[in-house]
Amino acid sequence: MSLDGAMTGEIPSGAAAFTAASADSASRERDAERAFEAAVAPLVPLLLRYFTRRVTPADDAADCTSETLLALWRHRSRLPHADDERRAWAYGIARRVRANHHRGRVRRATADSALRAAAATPVPPVPDEAFVAAEALALLPERDQELIRLVIWEELSVADAGRVLGIRPGAARTRYHRALARLRRSYAALDRD
Repeated sequence: MSLDGAMTGEIPSGAAAFTAASADSASRERDAERAFEAAVAPLVPLLLRYFTRRVTPADDAADCTSETLLALWRHRSRLPHADDERRAWAYGIARRVRANHHRGRVRRATADSALRAAAATPVPPVPDEAFVAAEALALLPERDQELIRLVIWEELSVADAGRVLGIRPGAARTRYHRALARLRRSYAALDRD
């Protein structure tokens, strides 16, 4: 191609072949999508009815149908051509989607029960000293607060708490003892008030 060809908008032969191949690929993709939609469209009401009869709550039937259609799309290259085989194959996928849905409902119900049981457990009253201690802790610098929290609340060793904060073990021990001394002084001052 000459410079004149570039000026006139002429497409180089290699680019033309690439453009034609790209257009053919897009056309084949659209045809495959249309063929898939035509093959699966009659299955949608059947799948929806399948899930409506088997899924609790029935409102989840549409979601399960969508998941099944997505699975059919992912495996569209294996989609049978015969209507009866395609329907049976779709029901097989729907059965697995229903099993996953059921397992998810059981997991959620178990978690809900555990949360309800934990919420029903009475919380012992917090002594006044705990409020004073929390106020005293809040008076310390944030880095010292976190070091004390990691050691006391999370039950880490001082060295491990130091590692979490990026402090060498020796420096963590020194900082921890100084922070505890400041905490005791703050607590004593607040307790007097």
